[in-house]
Amino acid sequence: MTTTLHLCIATGQNAANFIPLKQLAAHTIWILETPDMQKQQSAKALSTALKSALPEAPIRTLAFDDSTPQAMQAAALQLACDELDGKDVVFHATGGTKLMVLAIHQQLLNLAAGQGSYRLLYADTAHQTLSWMGDEPRQEPMADVLTLNEQLLLRGYRSSNDTRPAAIQQRASERAKVTRLMGEKSAQIKGFLGALNFHARQAADGKSLVREFDYLPNTHSPAGKLLELAQLQGLLSIDENYNQITFASAEVAEYFCGGWVEEYVFLKFTGTLAPAQYTLGAQITHSVSKTSNEIDGIAVAHNRALIIECKAKKQDQAQDAIYKLGQLVKQVGGLMARGLYVSARQVSDTDRARAREYGVDVLAGEELATLSDYLRQWKDNARA
Repeated sequence: MTTTLHLCIATGQNAANFIPLKQLAAHTIWILETPDMQKQQSAKALSTALKSALPEAPIRTLAFDDSTPQAMQAAALQLACDELDGKDVVFHATGGTKLMVLAIHQQLLNLAAGQGSYRLLYADTAHQTLSWMGDEPRQEPMADVLTLNEQLLLRGYRSSNDTRPAAIQQRASERAKVTRLMGEKSAQIKGFLGALNFHARQAADGKSLVREFDYLPNTHSPAGKLLELAQLQGLLSIDENYNQITFASAEVAEYFCGGWVEEYVFLKFTGTLAPAQYTLGAQITHSVSKTSNEIDGIAVAHNRALIIECKAKKQDQAQDAIYKLGQLVKQVGGLMARGLYVSARQVSDTDRARAREYGVDVLAGEELATLSDYLRQWKDNARA
C-alpha cells in the first residue's frame, strides 16, 4: 500500500495547513519553508503542533528559495524530480504566494504522467471547507479538530497554565450569586455600582475598609438586594444608621471594584461554552520573541478562537486595553479570531469604533447581561 505524502507550505496562518492534515490523519508530512518563514519559525510552530496531534507521522522540513520567479521554478523542479518522483502526493495549496503555488503545481502535474500520483487540496478556513482539485474535483466540510493547546502552538505560543487555579474557581463559585446579580442586573443597579466601585477602590488601595456612602439603596430595590446578598455571603456588613458598608477584606474590596467582572465571565464560560475548550487567566510565552502575556480568557470552537479581556477601568483607560487586545487577537488567534472586551464601565463611541477596526467586540456596563447570548452566537457563527 502506497503511503500518501502531504506537502504544505509554512505560513503565518498555519491553521489552514494544520486543520486538513489533522482531519485527514496524514501519515507523512513535508513542510516547505521560505527564508522569511524560517525567520518567523512558522514551520517549527506547525511541526510542534503536528507532533502533538499526530505523534506517529514523520515530519520533514525543506528549505525553498522564493527570492525570484527563476529561483522558485528551479526549486519546484528539483523538488518534483529529485524528491517526489514516483510518490503519491497531496499538495496543500493554501500557504505561500500565488507564484510559488503555481510553480510547484506545474511541476507536480508531471507526477501523474509517471509512476506517481498528484492531488491538490485547498483549505478555506473562512467557509470551513476543503476543496479537492484533480480528475474528480469535490468539496467536503472542514471538521472541528483544532484544540485550544494546538491553537497556541500554531501561533508559536506555549501556556504555563492551562486551567484556572482551583482556589480561584472555588472562590468564584462561593460568591457566584453576588457576581451573577451584578452582571445580570447591571442596567438596574448601574448608578449604585459606580458608588460601590469608588468606595471599594479606596478600600483596596489601603484606606479604611469602613466606607460611608451618601445613601444606601432601599432594601427592596435591586441594589438593596445586592447588598443584602453580599452581607449573607460574608463579603461585607451594613450599618444603615450611618450609611456605612464595611468590606470583609482588601481582597473583597478588589472584587467589588472590578474583579467580579472576570469571575462573571468565568461563570458564563462554564455555563455557556461547553463543549468548546476554554481557559481563563492563561500565561502564554512566545517561543521566538520570548514575550509573555496574560490572557483573561480564550476559547476555541470550530477551529476559531475568541480572546477576552476583562476590565473595570475608567472610560479614558479603555483605549490602551482595547489596543492590547486587538494585538493579542492578531498574534494569538490569527485571521479568523475575534476579541471581546468586557467592562463594568461604559466605553465611548470612539473606542467602540476603534475596537471594530481591531476585530474586537465590546460588552460594557448594562450590556454585561447579554454575555451568555453573545457567547452562544459566537459559537454558532464559528460553526458557519
